Amino acid sequence: MLRLTMLAAVALLAACTTTTKRLDAGQDMLADSGELTRGELERAAGELAQKVKAHFAKNVPPDGLFVAFLPTKNDTSEQLPVNVFDNRVVGDLLTAKIYTVRVEDRTKALSEIAFSQTGATATGISAGKMRSPNFFIQAEITENLFKSGGDRIVEQILNFELRSVETQLVVFSERIVYRKKPRNQKGGVTW
Repeated sequence: MLRLTMLAAVALLAACTTTTKRLDAGQDMLADSGELTRGELERAAGELAQKVKAHFAKNVPPDGLFVAFLPTKNDTSEQLPVNVFDNRVVGDLLTAKIYTVRVEDRTKALSEIAFSQTGATATGISAGKMRSPNFFIQAEITENLFKSGGDRIVEQILNFELRSVETQLVVFSERIVYRKKPRNQKGGVTW
């Protein structure tokens, strides 16, 4: 009986030490590998959305303002949560009354409009109310790994550009560079 009690106590102790610990999502943390964190992506998104807002405050398009935010490209060796960045940019632009057109959903929308016009639904939806963007926003995160003084350095660059759909001219471009020395010099970001 004593042996069974001790075995149960050891199992309970092992279970307690291997459970996860809840951390505060508002606390800023750095990744051991040097990769971008959710907090860094959200701050960058807020900063860039403010700059886009300032750009359009000075350059108001005469036909209204509709942007298509193309999904951010992650060209790094890490699986970054780019959807956090994308959602924050779209949300911040929306609060500034800069509306985002989801061009990736057009095929689904046209299919639904066609279905509604068959008479099988209570009300028909008009395709003539769809908006076309007059600007594209494209973001890309690239990565550069190098050694300096024997230490591995991770450099992740967030490139952000706003292009006119009609002319394809870049009307706004910004880049934010994150350069970090990973705490774990033997692991993390791969070479």
